Amino acid sequence: MKCPPILATEPERVKALSEYGLGSERPLPSLDSVVRIAARMFDMPVAAVNMIGSDHVFFAASVGVGEVDMSRDVSFCAHAIAQDGVMVVPNAIADPRFHDNPLVTGPTGLRFYAGVPLLSPDGLALGALCVIDSRPHEDFSQEDRDRLRELANMASDRLELRRIEVFAERSVPSEVPPDVAQYQREAKELYRLANFDILTGLANRGRFFRRVEEALARPLAAAVVMIDLDGFKDVNDTLGHAVGDAILREVAHRLESCVEDKDTVARIGGDEFAILLPEVADLNQASAVSDAVNAGIAKPIAIDGQEIRIAASCGVALAPLHTQNPLELLGDADLALFKAKTSGRGRSRVFEPSLRMEAAARRLYCMEIHRAVKDGEFLLFYQPQIRLIDGTLTGAEALIRWRHPERGLLSPAAFLPALESGPLAATVGSWVLDEACAQAALWRRNGMETFRMGVNLFGAQFRVGDLAAEVIETLERHELPASALELEITENIVLDHDDLVLEKLRQLRDRGVGISFDDFGTGFASLSLLKRYPLTRIKIDRSFVEGMLTSKKDASVIRAVLDIARNFDLETIAEGIEGEAERESLLRQGCNEGQGYLFGKPMPAPRFAEAFGIAPIAQAAACC
Repeated sequence: MKCPPILATEPERVKALSEYGLGSERPLPSLDSVVRIAARMFDMPVAAVNMIGSDHVFFAASVGVGEVDMSRDVSFCAHAIAQDGVMVVPNAIADPRFHDNPLVTGPTGLRFYAGVPLLSPDGLALGALCVIDSRPHEDFSQEDRDRLRELANMASDRLELRRIEVFAERSVPSEVPPDVAQYQREAKELYRLANFDILTGLANRGRFFRRVEEALARPLAAAVVMIDLDGFKDVNDTLGHAVGDAILREVAHRLESCVEDKDTVARIGGDEFAILLPEVADLNQASAVSDAVNAGIAKPIAIDGQEIRIAASCGVALAPLHTQNPLELLGDADLALFKAKTSGRGRSRVFEPSLRMEAAARRLYCMEIHRAVKDGEFLLFYQPQIRLIDGTLTGAEALIRWRHPERGLLSPAAFLPALESGPLAATVGSWVLDEACAQAALWRRNGMETFRMGVNLFGAQFRVGDLAAEVIETLERHELPASALELEITENIVLDHDDLVLEKLRQLRDRGVGISFDDFGTGFASLSLLKRYPLTRIKIDRSFVEGMLTSKKDASVIRAVLDIARNFDLETIAEGIEGEAERESLLRQGCNEGQGYLFGKPMPAPRFAEAFGIAPIAQAAACC
């Protein structure tokens, strides 16, 4: 059994823990609702807040825990506090750290564990919020991790309130206080830090959650508006954090101007805000507030002589119309916000029950994706890319499909959101890269000497490992020149991981790998990205190609994109070409290549080879 590490800050950590006045005989009732929600949310029999002492572990709150007297040496949570983020043990019996742990081999029969450190205001790990099961779970998704982290934030907020209460109890002045004013200042400062955001002065996450709980504890209606700024990270990284902070303060001021005194405006994350509208039962009234938020934030922000524009997406949920449970109400507003952001920036959406079903479907797909990877259910189709001037095959785009054992062949639209947001995105992305390169190498050896393969990247591939090194190693393993591969990126990948993406793509471009910008023209930051990123090709989105012969706006977008490409010395390829008229029009305007049903639908490798006269090929490898 591997004992948990002792942190370098252990003395400071234990001292900080003592400030909360907790112990095996002094649990914290305010945490009971957090562990109950955790157990119910993840359908786990056990949930607990474990505080890690110098040699012992005690429960501040728990559900499903029997008589347990636990030393620090056997505690999973003692391992969890030694790392950042969520620690997940899918199957403890197969984990070398825990396979012989008494909690695993003994009557407890622990198999699954997920835990998040609970931190003091100084960043010292006090304990962990965890969920536990006697069954393994290979399907604990990224969405599950995010939800557990949100609950951990709630637990940390309540722990901090406990610390303030203990401070007040221990600091009650004597009959002749030496400095009553100093005591009052310290108590007031602690209260402010525990309840308000330092940068904006708005309520913080903990205060907002408590206000929602208080509102729903009364038999009155309430509405929650969740707000996320669109493109803030790009502005923050480009103009600096000082400008970013000024934007957040201005956004806070504008949000307060959209509501009444009885409402609560909070900053609950980096660029995330929320509004509680007590006694609001009317959807139209709540939507009017979210529309005012969108309009207010969209106005130009003047900072240091610069005029900056950002937008916001909003999600709205109402109680009791949608739910009377505080956490579910916030979750419903989050689901509506997610839908708003996927529908386009600067949008507002009201929660609908179907969104919960969509989220459940994503969760189900996350569970099934583990099986799909293990059993090799993913495969690649290939859509031909054609030189428009003479119809010559230049390459193909590799497109993932899922041969589901019950639902048949699934297109990416059915499962890609779940895959991209789950823990296996990088694994599947590596398989796609390797399988597509293997296929390209085989076709190049069988008569297609200049064949180029296009591969779509997942954002997770930039976060896990070294993407540039992996790509180069894959090319070398299959004896492919760098020019045989073109990596396709989207604006979302760039905006989510800007600096990291830029560095890796520059390394790959320096080695000769092609870099294509997919869905060009559909986003907000496309033009600025062309100046910074080492692109070789622009893909014109099918939405413009489909309407280019009937819509003056679509036709003008295509002309503009082609003109931009020429001035940036970039190649172009148009997607979604279905008719000869579109092909001829694009060719006249200077578009180099195209793909679409006119030339061929996405097809399995054998059919592709047959259609384009390539020698017979071997069976495709299974994922992953």
